[in-house]
Amino acid sequence: MSSTRRPSKAVYRRRRLALLIVCVLVIGALIWGIASLFGAGSGEPGEASASGAPTASSAATASSDGGGAAEATPTPTPTPTGPAECAAPELVVSAMLDATSYAPDAQPQLSLSIANTGGEACVMNVGTAVQVYTISSGADVIWVSSHCQTDPADEIVTIGAGQSVTAPPITWVRERSSLDTCGTDRADAVAGGAYYQLVVSVNGIASQPATFVLD
Repeated sequence: MSSTRRPSKAVYRRRRLALLIVCVLVIGALIWGIASLFGAGSGEPGEASASGAPTASSAATASSDGGGAAEATPTPTPTPTGPAECAAPELVVSAMLDATSYAPDAQPQLSLSIANTGGEACVMNVGTAVQVYTISSGADVIWVSSHCQTDPADEIVTIGAGQSVTAPPITWVRERSSLDTCGTDRADAVAGGAYYQLVVSVNGIASQPATFVLD
């Protein structure tokens, strides 16, 4: 009859050591799992994620803010494609007379010219609404065309580079003017060799004086 052989003490020790190692590994795995679980619930990784990648809400807010900034930006003014407004010093206004000396029965014909001395065409109002003829003798203003002017009109023209335009002449009847003598008799201007000066202006751009004599 056979008898069962019992394991030696060395075998028991090895088995116990293996069991102990397994228990340690199991306990370590449980501790790591619990630590990971509590760490995930603490919110720190979530905060890092939130700082690293924008949420849908923050993205929407950023988009809304960006849209508002774009709407607040003014639309650029389109660059003009036509000629610019005429202006000094390229624009030169000159007083014009049909003579420099007038006999007692001759009435001076007054006119003006506007020259564009610039290198490009320009646009300007040259109508009677912006024309002023002034005749003076020394410091004494004798006659101004805007005194009692009727039916002033605008006339917009384009003046080419190096070109000029001339206004139709008007007649001065050799009399004084003032705002309070409209429709009434006016005093005659002094003749007998008296010297006068004509200055014209268009849109505030004045000419040099042109001198003439009334005999």
